[in-house]
Amino acid sequence: MLGNLLVVVVIVIALLFLDRRAFIRSERRTKIVYLLLLLPAAYLSVIFILQLPWFDLGHLTKAIYGWPARQIVALLK
Repeated sequence: MLGNLLVVVVIVIALLFLDRRAFIRSERRTKIVYLLLLLPAAYLSVIFILQLPWFDLGHLTKAIYGWPARQIVALLK
């Protein structure tokens, strides 16, 4: 868990360091969109750090593409 936390902290520090000038100069609307786009990353970071069995990207792709993929495999058999 400590290793996962370290990875997330390094990535967040790098993100904040590299985007700080553009973020400060941007208008309010752009800042809101930027922060909204960080919400899924924060959610996935919590799952990664705590190793929780919550809904993640793998579950999402399986929910969207699972049934069509099984149908294609059945068709090719």
